[in-house]
Amino acid sequence: MAKNYPVVVIGAGPYGISIAAHLLNRGIPTTVFGKTMAFWDRMPNGMFLKSVWSASSIADPHGQYSLDRYVTATGYPYREPVPLPDFVEYGRWVQRNTVPEVDPTFVQSLARDGNQFRLELVDGRSISAGAVIVATGIQAFAHLPAFAHDLPSSLATHTQEHKEFSKFAGKRVAILGRGQSAVQTAAFCHEAGAEVEVISRGPIIWIRRKLYDKGGIVRALCYAPSDVGQPGLSWLIHYPSLYFQLPEDLRVKIDQRATRPAGAKWLRARVEGHVTETTGVEVTKARPVGDQLQLTLSDGTTRVVDHLFAGTGYRPDIEQLSFIHPVLREQVRRRGGLPLLDMGFESSVPGLFFAGAIASYNFGPLTRFVAGSGVAARHITRRLAGGAYQIESAETGSLASVHGWR
Repeated sequence: MAKNYPVVVIGAGPYGISIAAHLLNRGIPTTVFGKTMAFWDRMPNGMFLKSVWSASSIADPHGQYSLDRYVTATGYPYREPVPLPDFVEYGRWVQRNTVPEVDPTFVQSLARDGNQFRLELVDGRSISAGAVIVATGIQAFAHLPAFAHDLPSSLATHTQEHKEFSKFAGKRVAILGRGQSAVQTAAFCHEAGAEVEVISRGPIIWIRRKLYDKGGIVRALCYAPSDVGQPGLSWLIHYPSLYFQLPEDLRVKIDQRATRPAGAKWLRARVEGHVTETTGVEVTKARPVGDQLQLTLSDGTTRVVDHLFAGTGYRPDIEQLSFIHPVLREQVRRRGGLPLLDMGFESSVPGLFFAGAIASYNFGPLTRFVAGSGVAARHITRRLAGGAYQIESAETGSLASVHGWR
C-alpha cells in the first residue's frame, strides 16, 4: 500500500522551500521532494543574480532568514551583484533552518487517484497525497526557436545547458537573444576565448535605473521592495492580489512591459566592444555543415559557427510538465498554456496548486522572481490552513482535515 502524505511540495528551489516553511510553521505536515537549489546549482560558473540584494531573499514565515540575516549569522560578506554560488549556499541555509527534512528524490509522475493524488518517484516508490503544490521552477520551460528543435546538441543548445565555457575557446559562436541570459553567455564565451556574435531582433537594452540609484525617498516611491518592473509599475506588480483583479488585456500589457529583454548594467562593460552585435534580424534557417552550423538570417546573410546558443528565455506551459499525467493536465483549466488559478494559487483541480512562473497568468511578473516566493507561500498556506481537505495522516493513518491543523 502506498504511503500517504498530507501535503506534498514538488520542487526544492526558493518557492518550494518558502511554501513548505510556511506550511510547517502552521503545523501542516508537509513533505518536499527534490534536490535543494538544484536548478540554481547547475547554472554557469561566474554567474551573478540579476535581482538586487534587497529583492533576493527567500521568504520565511517570520523573516528570520533573509540575506541580511545570512550575513550576520554566517559571516558571509555583502556582495552585490550576488554571486550565484553564494545564493545557492544561502538557499541551502534557509532550507536547513526552515525545512530540515527534504527528500532529494525526484517525482516521475503525478496523477489523480480518487480524492487524492498518486505520485510515482524515480526510485520506484509510490505515494499518495491529499494536496500537491507544483513548484518545479523554470527548467522545463526553456524555449528553443522552431528551427533549432531538430539540431544536434553539439551544435545548438539553450543557454541553461552550460555551466562552463572553456571548451569554446578559439571557436566561433553565435548567441541568439538580447536578454540577461544571452548577454551574460556572450560575456562568458568571450572571456573563455571564443569569437562571439550576438544576433537579435532589436538592440540590447541595458538597465540604467537612475532613479533607483538616487536612493532614499525617490527609490522608495518609484520601486517596490520586490524590485520587479519599471518605476511606478513596480508597485502594481508588487501586489499580486491587486494584479489578479485587473482585466486580462491590461495584465498582458503589464507583463510584457515588465519582462522585456534587458541586460544588467554591470554586464555592459564585459560585452560592449568585445563581441559583435547584429541587431534587427533573426535566424530563419539553420543547417549542419560538417561539424559546424550554417545560419541564414532574415537580411539574407549567412554565418557559419561552431555553436549556437539560444538565449531565448523561458515560456511557462503546463504541457512541458511531462511528469503530470496527461489526463490530469487536461483537467486543469488554462489560458495560453498557463493554469487558471484562484486567489489561493489553486487550480481547477481541487488540491492541486501551482507556484512560480507557471502562476504568472493570474499573479503577474512577480511570480517569475525569488521576490514572489512569499506571496505564493502565504496564499497557499492560508488556503490549506483554512480549507476542509480530508487528508490521511502519514503518521497515524487516520483522516484529518487541514482546517484542524491551524
